[in-house]
Amino acid sequence: MDYEDIIKYDKRTYLRMYWACLVYSQINSGTFCTENNLHLFVIKLSFFIFTFEINLFFNAFFYTDEYISDAYHNNGILDFVSGLPKSIYSTVVSYIISELLQKLSNSVNVLYQVIKEKTKFKNFEGIINIKLKKLMNKLIAYYVIIFLLEIIFLYFVSAFCAVFRYSQNYLFIGFFESFSFDFIISVFVCLLISLLRYKSIQNQNQCYHRLSNIIKFIF
Repeated sequence: MDYEDIIKYDKRTYLRMYWACLVYSQINSGTFCTENNLHLFVIKLSFFIFTFEINLFFNAFFYTDEYISDAYHNNGILDFVSGLPKSIYSTVVSYIISELLQKLSNSVNVLYQVIKEKTKFKNFEGIINIKLKKLMNKLIAYYVIIFLLEIIFLYFVSAFCAVFRYSQNYLFIGFFESFSFDFIISVFVCLLISLLRYKSIQNQNQCYHRLSNIIKFIF
């Protein structure tokens, strides 16, 4: 909605704003706990599976000789602190690539904008068809890219597990650490975004709303 419409119609409490933001920011809840006719479940499910694969891949990719040496000199144990940088690197890189691919798979905002602005035109159906054709091309590109990436991920992770048989548990530990970091970051970012939006409505200050949109765009 436009900011004027938000001031007029959005009467939610801060907790409801925060919950809605958190649900849509988390890939698991956003996939299975939200409904949107403009964003098909099969597309959300494919992206959900891809996030698992890319996190697993980068945890294997950043598992360097240094980590193997640390585990060797520590009687085969890689402690939490030693494996922390690998999980952070994996989280950051996976997030960047996932966000870029989500721009191809998720076109909800574009469709909302078209429906909102173009219904007054007589050739509305033609405009929608043009938009849908462009979105179809984006989805084709999205599925081709993730298919090729998944082949690379499968090969690399399989090779990793075959060569480093005794390090497979550290791979999965790092995988769960990456998802934990992602969840913690989402919790705090959603707290900030919801607070700024709530304050923008309560104080009727559009600067807060713009700042929340900037933070949402970044994260």
